[in-house]
Order: sequence, then structure tokens, then C-alpha cells
Amino acid sequence: MRCRWIITLAAVGAWLVSPVAAQTPAEDEESKPVAVSLQFEQDGATTLSFEKDKLVTVVAKVAIDMPDVDRVNVQVALSTGEDLNIENADDVIVRRLYIDNTGAGDFALQPTTSVRPRLRFSAPEGQRGVTANQQIKWEIVFKNNTAGSPFSAAAAVTTPTSNEIIAEDTATSTIKVRTVMSIQQLWADGGVFMWPLGFALIIGIAFALERIWTLSWAKVNADSFFERLAAAIRSGGPKKAVEICDATRGPVAAVIREGLLRIDQGVDQVEKAIASAGAVEGSFLQRGMVVLASVTTIAPMLGFLGTVWGMVLAFKAIAEAGDVKPSVVADGISQALITTAAGLVIAIIIQTFHNFLISRINRIVIDMEETSTKLVDLLISQGLDQRAA
Repeated sequence: MRCRWIITLAAVGAWLVSPVAAQTPAEDEESKPVAVSLQFEQDGATTLSFEKDKLVTVVAKVAIDMPDVDRVNVQVALSTGEDLNIENADDVIVRRLYIDNTGAGDFALQPTTSVRPRLRFSAPEGQRGVTANQQIKWEIVFKNNTAGSPFSAAAAVTTPTSNEIIAEDTATSTIKVRTVMSIQQLWADGGVFMWPLGFALIIGIAFALERIWTLSWAKVNADSFFERLAAAIRSGGPKKAVEICDATRGPVAAVIREGLLRIDQGVDQVEKAIASAGAVEGSFLQRGMVVLASVTTIAPMLGFLGTVWGMVLAFKAIAEAGDVKPSVVADGISQALITTAAGLVIAIIIQTFHNFLISRINRIVIDMEETSTKLVDLLISQGLDQRAA
């Protein structure tokens, strides 16, 4: 019984709704007289997010459907940002313009330098009405667009001998221009102050590598050296020990050698000779370290100078534009931040080298002092501390 009522109600509802549905005509979507669409490609892929300073292909597709005219002219213009035409903008550069003359994607380079091509369409002979499809391709390099910039293509239709626009359409896309954090890009964005910073980095690394090689050559196993030295003194005397020093590289052996050459003058002269030779060798080890210290001081100062100069450029751009917009001050602020970062990075790198080298130098100096002390003790224990008669 309950199922019967459900079936009956459903049938009545269908009967009531069906006339309404039958009496409601479907809306015919009128085709636009002119329609334009946009497509963006970079590195062979369709995208709305582009890398700064790299070539972007922009394709505008224009469809004309005007049954009441024989001939029409269509002008297509691109714009970006605050309705600023790209022909006069600083944030984009148009490299080339192509037009598809076949409708099949067979683009041909146009001899014109204008970014607003004018297209002409005619109805077939003896007929009325213009129906056509056209593709225009621009190769563009985006420079200083802020993230989320609107980009649009507008098509305006006029009839020959008249400049009055009879139909128009616009396609708008929100694009994003991103900066790739590469060394080349940062160098270019950093401005003129990147050159002295780069020179400072090269000088610092060159001196650091030279010191690393020199100190590696100067480093010896002090304990092993002293054991061979003591054995030579016990078996062959000071002359044999001098031969051991001559066969051993580095400042430790050089300092000990100077002391052994004064052994006939007494232990006091040995200590003085060792102290004098140690001062000379220490200076040799420290050579070039002042350059590294200078780089760690000068690099941040150059970076801060670049920061100040970048802010000067930013405020100058504001004064010239008479308005404060991100695109106006972007270059100056970008340069300011990049030079500061570059100066600090260089200082950190060279300071790390400096600290490492100082620790190596201190280790070698300690080896010289410890070996010298052991030598004096050995000479006294062997009875060689007396001045020769």
C-alpha cells in the first residue's frame, strides 16, 4: 500500500514538472563577434609562472565571426601591469613577433617592430560575412614584473575606411615572474659593486689557498723528528743532528738547525739563536694573513656601500616616477640587499679560512717551542751545554 502511494506521487510530480521543462527553451549561446584567448610557454611547457630574463612565448588566438560585414580590420594589443602597453614598458622586452598565416600553426616572422599587429580579413568572393581564426605569437623577456601581474591581450575590430570599433574582446591572465637564485642572476642584479666584491673574494681565496699549501708543507711530525734528532746527537753529535735538520723540511727543523750551529758557544747562545730563528719563521708563517684579515673587513663595508647606493637609486626612481610602486623601487632595493648579502658571505668564507690558518700556524709555533725546549734539555743531559774552549 505504501509503495503504491510513493509511485503515485512520483508520477504526479513528473507530470507537473514535464510541461514546465518542455516550455523552458534552452538558451542559445550567441557566439562573440570577436574572441581572444591567451597561452604562455617557457622551455617548451605551458605555464603562467616564468623565470625572469628568459624568453617567454605568448600566443594570442583570435576568432572572428561577423556575418554582416565584408571586410574587417583587427588590431591585437598586449598589456601588462596597470594597463601599461608593453611597447613602452621597462619591465618587458619584445624580441620577435610572428603571425600564423595558414591557421595551422605555421608561424612566420613579421618585419614589423610594432607589438600591436593589424590583421585584415575579407569574406569569400561573392559572399557576405567574415569567419576566421588567427594566431599571433610574441617572444617576450620579462624583466621587473611583480608577482601576480595581470597580463592581457585585447582585440579590437573596425571596418575598412572607418576607425570606429564595432567589436572587441579581452583575455586576461594573472602571471608570475620569478627570479631564479643563480650566481649569474645575483651578480647581474647586484650592480656595479659586485665587481669589487668579486675581486675581494678572488684575492682572499687565492691567498688562503697559498697559505694552506705552505702550511701543509711546513707541518711535520714533531715527536718523530725529535726522536731522530736525539738519536743523531747521541750517536754522532751535533754535526749528525744538523744533517737530520737539513734533510727535514719546515720551520721546526730550521729553528733547531740554527740552535745546533751555536752549540759551541754555550746553551745561552743556542737559546738566543732559536728565539731569533723562531721569530723569522713565525713571520714567514704569518705572511699573507693580513690580506685575509683585510678582506674580511673590507667586504662587508663594500656590501654596505652597495646597500646605500641601491637605496639612493630606489629613492631616485621614486622621485622620477612621482609615485611609490613595487616595480619602481624593486631594482634599487634588490641591489641593496644583494650587495649586503654578498659582502657578508665573502667575509664569512674568508674569515673561516683565516681562523683555520691561524690554528695551523699556532700548532706549528707550539711544535717549534716544544722541540726547542726538548733540545736544550737534551744538550744539558748530554753535557753539551758548555762553551767550547
